Amino acid sequence: MKRIATKYVAMNPRRCVACWECVEKCPKHIIGKVGFLWHKHVAFKDADACIGCNKCVKTCPHGVFFKPDEATLSILSKFGRR
Repeated sequence: MKRIATKYVAMNPRRCVACWECVEKCPKHIIGKVGFLWHKHVAFKDADACIGCNKCVKTCPHGVFFKPDEATLSILSKFGRR
């Protein structure tokens, strides 16, 4: 299962329009493409490698990435999504 949060950044893949700008900007290359016929979005390939540079947050014009608070991270971890 792909994770939707790192220690520093969370994502809402439903907002992704597959422009792939974030994939190119990530210095650690942890953001990957999910590309099926009509189901295209980004996912974290290696969430543990995130360094928290926030380039994905700053780059995405659609608000896919955001800085989560502790409550959000706690909820995500309960569902195994972090």
